[in-house]
Amino acid sequence: MSSDELSPDPAGPTRIPAFEPLVGPYLARQAWAQTALGSFSDASEPATVTDLEVLRTEHPGMASVIVECRQYTFHLVVGWRSVTVAPGVLGAQPGAVLGPSHDGQGDVLVYDALADAELVVLLLVAATRGGEHASRGRIVQSLVSHSSLVYDDRLLMKCYRVIEPRPRPEIEMVRRLDATGFNRMLAPVARWRRNGRDLALVREYVPGAVEGLALARTSLRDLLAHADSSEHGAAFADVGLAGGDLGPEMRRLGETTAQMHLALAEAFGTGTAPSDAGRRAGPAIRVHGDYHLRRVMRTDTGWLVAGFGDDPLMGEAAGAGSQGEGRFASALEDVADLCCSLSIAAAEAVAFQTQRTRSHARVLARGWERHNVAAFVSGYLSLSGISALVPETRGDVEARLSELLAARQLALGRTGT
Repeated sequence: MSSDELSPDPAGPTRIPAFEPLVGPYLARQAWAQTALGSFSDASEPATVTDLEVLRTEHPGMASVIVECRQYTFHLVVGWRSVTVAPGVLGAQPGAVLGPSHDGQGDVLVYDALADAELVVLLLVAATRGGEHASRGRIVQSLVSHSSLVYDDRLLMKCYRVIEPRPRPEIEMVRRLDATGFNRMLAPVARWRRNGRDLALVREYVPGAVEGLALARTSLRDLLAHADSSEHGAAFADVGLAGGDLGPEMRRLGETTAQMHLALAEAFGTGTAPSDAGRRAGPAIRVHGDYHLRRVMRTDTGWLVAGFGDDPLMGEAAGAGSQGEGRFASALEDVADLCCSLSIAAAEAVAFQTQRTRSHARVLARGWERHNVAAFVSGYLSLSGISALVPETRGDVEARLSELLAARQLALGRTGT
């Protein structure tokens, strides 16, 4: 394929299907769009195409389209093929179809380009301006705010559906961390943006990586296999190390978390965190903000931070398509979030026990939680230099963490989690 097949194409409108009238009805049929808009009906949405970049005019054609719909800005990557060819390419994906049109060469069917394996591969070339190529690509996750695609088990593209009105916080954080030399994350490879809007982020992909939550669940499964019908059965100290001790990994994760915080302080600077109860709180840094076991992955070379909590449809600052400004707070906020996720994992594992074993399982799970929280915090505090970001004494650190964890548990209780 030639490079000019994939660069922005200035061809006249006769080479581009007239698909704007199809967009509103299409959005009304998409669960992700209806979830974002908070509206579930068959009525066409009031959608207007405000920006378009043609990526390819030859069949299969492809374009990146910005659509204004109510308070949101959506990004669609549309494709088109001859009406005689498209059905065979799309197969059993009728929901991907926008509808019929004409592109000056003949009748075409317009559809979501991510449903077309050939266009998925061409999209990587277009998004990286020819910097990256792949022989195959596949969607691995499709959420309301974005779709994630893996290329050749080497690259991961997050193609944004809900567009921010400013630089994406996730991209800003990843790029600045990379500039500091922090390498315990999925490294950025390319950024696709147009007219000040971020459309996609391409990062490295690590096959075989295991999500932190999966490791925690495996450890709990092995531990709770020892649960019996007696509340006074074997204590965690007696069985907790049998086949599933997560402690050493949690200590390593604590060290990785401290490395991330030192890099964040270097990348974004520090501010002043409010003191509490007479204790020095340490400086405020740009925190991760959504740090839990699903945001970290264990690889053959150690822990990686895989996600940075960037979803404009979630969190207190959500609304009008924007996540809001990155948050500066005590580094212990992230530490407390990770510790809370250990607690949640333990509670969920107990909930799956039978009524007969649940009481003893709860005792074991509490021991597991204390053991792994202590290992994580110890690993975190062991890293050279981290003392500059936390309260002065270990006692102050533990007291502040207890307060933060109590607040999180209270919030979980209020939401019924």
